[in-house]
Amino acid sequence: MKKLSFIPFLLLLLSLSCTNDFEEINTNPNSPDEVTNVGLLLPNVIRSAVNRNFESSYDRGSVAANLLASDYASNFSNWARADASGYFLWSNYDYIRDLNEVIMLSEEKGLKNYKGIAMVLRSWMFQNLTDIYGPIPFRDAASAKLTGISNPTYESQEAVYAGLLSDLDEANTLLSTGTESVTGDILYNGSTASWRKFANSLRLRLLMRQSKRVDPTAAMKKIVEDVATYPVFTSNADQASLEYLADIPANESPFYRSGNGGTSTKVTKQLIDYLAQMNDKRMYVYALPTPASSAVDASGNRPDPSKFVYAGDLNGIGSLPNANITSPSGMLWMSIQYSPDLANAKAGEGILMSYSEVQFILAEAAEKGYISGGSTAAESYYLKGIKDQFTYLASRIPANYATSYLKLAPASITADDTYFKQDAVSYTGTSAKKLEKIAIQKWISLYLVGYEAWSEWRRTGIPVIPVGPVGPGYVPRRMFYPADELRINEANYAKGVALLGGADDLKTHVWWDKQ
Repeated sequence: MKKLSFIPFLLLLLSLSCTNDFEEINTNPNSPDEVTNVGLLLPNVIRSAVNRNFESSYDRGSVAANLLASDYASNFSNWARADASGYFLWSNYDYIRDLNEVIMLSEEKGLKNYKGIAMVLRSWMFQNLTDIYGPIPFRDAASAKLTGISNPTYESQEAVYAGLLSDLDEANTLLSTGTESVTGDILYNGSTASWRKFANSLRLRLLMRQSKRVDPTAAMKKIVEDVATYPVFTSNADQASLEYLADIPANESPFYRSGNGGTSTKVTKQLIDYLAQMNDKRMYVYALPTPASSAVDASGNRPDPSKFVYAGDLNGIGSLPNANITSPSGMLWMSIQYSPDLANAKAGEGILMSYSEVQFILAEAAEKGYISGGSTAAESYYLKGIKDQFTYLASRIPANYATSYLKLAPASITADDTYFKQDAVSYTGTSAKKLEKIAIQKWISLYLVGYEAWSEWRRTGIPVIPVGPVGPGYVPRRMFYPADELRINEANYAKGVALLGGADDLKTHVWWDKQ
């Protein structure tokens, strides 16, 4: 996790536009072609990609996973093909081009650490793309500048996953042997040990996600049984999350000045019901009380917080009902336009992958026998994943919340023995029931983490998401390819659709989403 005061870095142009005649006198010194310090390329790539992922989790990802309800996006009629490049992360290819530049320059200069970092970041971006779309341009896109390819071919998701696992393995090796100091790393402040942990934790995500297609046992055991060679996250201090800053607007949380917070997007009834059933105090972080229950009275007084109501809404019903009777998304993501008193420029973080996610992956792996330890080890991982969620969220609560009308201090977000002894939480029951509990807790933990909760729902089928009466009658399994692909890369687009089985639609399952 980045703990770094922001240092202004040069924003670099993506390409150079000049004729051969003017090559020497019309050279842009800010172009990647002229970069001498590879670290100059990292800040904008990291910030822009993480912000887009974070924003997309609010706009679409957490709506598809039924963690958020949206007037605009919940009926899936607005999952339009033209929107793909923005809402559905096709813009990752812009950042991948810059990372390819980092890799090429690093190879020329023998900079193993920079190359390793770029390969981990690029793998995370490709993973998001292939999980949203299925077959995607991969190796051609990764080497487009070197090979002069302008119309990259699509590869199967199986091939993409194999390539990403190989790249992450190589990155771990590079980062363990590189010697140069790293600048421009606003995620981990140049810590190669942290990047190695991210690389191997991301490998665990990929291995579990494709586990219905490829047995992950050998690869997972290799990582878990040799943490010296393959380190993974050991606490939330290690997790891949961009910490926002309050002093420079360009580095605030992207939600801080947004006009959306608390208006057209709410938490869902399904999330509120799960949290209420378990008396789960994460409710007070993930949601705000309904405006009707927390409004000031005629005398200017608010009700006691014990009288506040938390209520979710339904997706797929058309227009959401009266906004006063449903809960906006929680305080860490609150907009200053909605609540100047509660908004905070840096409370929420842009999470790429959390420590708790790794623990839930390991819990499932142990319960299924992919790694050793059986149910005993699975329970330990499971409990660590839940406890870390409470600890992490409590650590993000701004100081003023204890004195605000919410009366919410970090000590409020706890889980005592009573919580863990509940039937809905305790690691008891059949193996299938234990796996369901892991999946539910993982789903809750992935609130506003890009498209990860949606991907996990597609993989596990947990929780069962209700389908509303307005819309296509199902929750999408993937996204359309962008309209530009049909226009400028038509032949390769057609190959991608063929790899999908012939249909570029919302209900086609991607490769790992085995029916």
